[in-house]
This record gives sequence, C-alpha cells and structure tokens, in this order.
Amino acid sequence: MKSPPRGLGRLRIFRRNMGPWTIYLPTDRWKPHLPPDVILLQGFATGPRAMTPLCRALEARGLVCAVPRLRRRSGYLQLGTVRFAGRELASFLHSLPEGTRPWIIGHSIGGVIARQAIQLEGAASRVRGLITMGSPHRGTPAAIAGLAIGLGILSPTPFNMVPLAPTILRMNRAPWPSDIPLLSIVSWSDLLCPPPFGSLPFADGERIRTHSVSGHGHTDLLRSSEVESVIAETIESYKP
Repeated sequence: MKSPPRGLGRLRIFRRNMGPWTIYLPTDRWKPHLPPDVILLQGFATGPRAMTPLCRALEARGLVCAVPRLRRRSGYLQLGTVRFAGRELASFLHSLPEGTRPWIIGHSIGGVIARQAIQLEGAASRVRGLITMGSPHRGTPAAIAGLAIGLGILSPTPFNMVPLAPTILRMNRAPWPSDIPLLSIVSWSDLLCPPPFGSLPFADGERIRTHSVSGHGHTDLLRSSEVESVIAETIESYKP
C-alpha cells in the first residue's frame, strides 16, 4: 500500500491532536434547564463546541449534559488559571439544586480543573464521579513547548500544566475522596498528553484507575465511539 504524502500525513496528525477547526467556534451550549447528569469541561484553548459529539452520544443514552462557562471570557476557551477555574466550577456545582450530584467529564486541562474543584475547593460532596480524557495528571512536556513559543504571554494556563508545576504537585499530594470514582482515559497516539503523563499517580486499579486506548489523538478522544462506550459503561456501572 502506498504511503500518503508526507504533508498529508502531518496534516492528519495535526487534525487528530488539535482539530477540527470547528471546535474553536462559538456555541450556545451552556447549562440546560434540567439538573445535569453529566457536566463536561473542554480543554485548553478550545470552546464548548469541542464537547458536542460526546454530549450528543451521552444524550442519546438518556443523560442530561451541560457544558458550563467558567470565568466569563477567559473561561470560554479555558485560558484562566486552574485555581480560579476550579473555584468557578465549585461555585457552579453548589448552585445546582440540592441533591444533584453529576458526573464530571474533563478533556485535557478540563480534567485538572475538575480535580481542583473536588480536592481543593470543597466540591466533593456535589460530584458523583470524574472521568478525564488526555488530562495531564502529572503535567505534560507539551506545556513546556507552549511556553517556549510564547503561549505563557497569552494565558497563565501552560504554567499550570508543566511537570512539577505547584498546581500539579499540590493535587497529587492531596487525598482523593474515597467515595468518588476517578477514571483517566489516555491514548498512546496522544501527542499532547501521552499516557506516562496522563496516568494517575495514586490509582488503585479499582475506583481510581487509568484506562489506555490507542489510535486516538488528543482531540480524537472527544469523537471516539470507543471512548464514549468506556465513559457510558463507567457511569452505568455506578448507578444506584
């Protein structure tokens, strides 16, 4: 079989990890009228539209989904710090009707923001479980590359994602609530957060675990039927 032209191959790799371009467009998908079963958080520099394929897949299974906007303008593209975004998420969770305990699904930095809210901002009692996709639980070298090309001027977020960043170290030293399941989904084709950096350092293999897939780039994880099935099965397995 003939190999694709080098330029086309690079374009496919870029799209699988950074695209498609439509995930950066505005959308009116915010919180629903009903209390949500699932809250989804997009990754760094992507808009809520990035979560639409996964939202539709979960809604087809009867789950009510919400993509809340955190920190006004900077929250739209997740350009704020993990600490302040985590506080905003905790505030949003506490604003939901009493007894509402949704699952949170976070892509990339969205998963780290969710951990900030749960572990350090007092939102654990308002969360049923957390599933992350391509989230830098140990930081990621891609953040160092981002700082090298000047992304730190546009947003403080890359500083929160480098390995050994105080934000990352603080979370990994803090206890994880024993009653909240935590699943980290990582892909060996993810160039922005490879499995060694997306795996959970305190996984116990039961309620806290890392699940590896292959063939999915960083943003491919949001459009994968395989990943969607893993997420749906995890949520289903913890239904009362």
